[in-house]
Amino acid sequence: MESRSIILSGRTVGYTLKRSARRRTIGFRVGSDGLCVTLPRRVAIREAESALREKSGWILSKLDKWTERASIPELTGADGESVGYLGRALTLRVVGHSRARTLIVPEANALVVHVDSGLSGSLRDATVKRALERWRRRAALELMAPRLARFAAELNRPAPAVSIRVNASRWGSCSSDGSIRMNARLIAFDEALVDYVCAHEACHLIEMNHGPRFYALLDRLMPDHRSRSAALKAAVAPGHVF
Repeated sequence: MESRSIILSGRTVGYTLKRSARRRTIGFRVGSDGLCVTLPRRVAIREAESALREKSGWILSKLDKWTERASIPELTGADGESVGYLGRALTLRVVGHSRARTLIVPEANALVVHVDSGLSGSLRDATVKRALERWRRRAALELMAPRLARFAAELNRPAPAVSIRVNASRWGSCSSDGSIRMNARLIAFDEALVDYVCAHEACHLIEMNHGPRFYALLDRLMPDHRSRSAALKAAVAPGHVF
């Protein structure tokens, strides 16, 4: 890997350059660690710089989005923080109770966490945060698995095996064995955007690439997928980051 920089629309942008023997095209990824460019083994750096300039609008927009996200505080599990859920920021309410087990009860505008009243300080916050992470995974699976099954059925495919992960840059992925992984963080966004990612991954049950046949399937499942994709790219999840 090599650290480089380039001027895009008057801005100096640093990026990490990697070589890959497996890639056939230039790849771009923008995440919490900034911009990463992956080149096929025999592609010249000047070609990468030309491609960067061509995609400068998308790159700068994604970098700005990550900068905005970085300004949002990290969730600690303290009372009064907020948790993103289906496009809304639910206020976190931490309530002590007499049992050791932590319970989470969603309400209209709040997420109430009942935690052992014997806990306090950082230990209490950490317990609340772990419980929220477990709750988010369960809620994501309950929300997304039926949607994926429905879209798969529309494509005459059986319901896929679905697992939930947490990662920084990918909302979902489909394996060659027909199993689908979804990002738990997606649950913070509006249901229309969750549906878009589910439809997108369901289409990969038939077409593993992003060629014309893939988009023909997605057009059939969700005619407005392009506007939903753009909305997801522009969106910042409500609530504290976790």
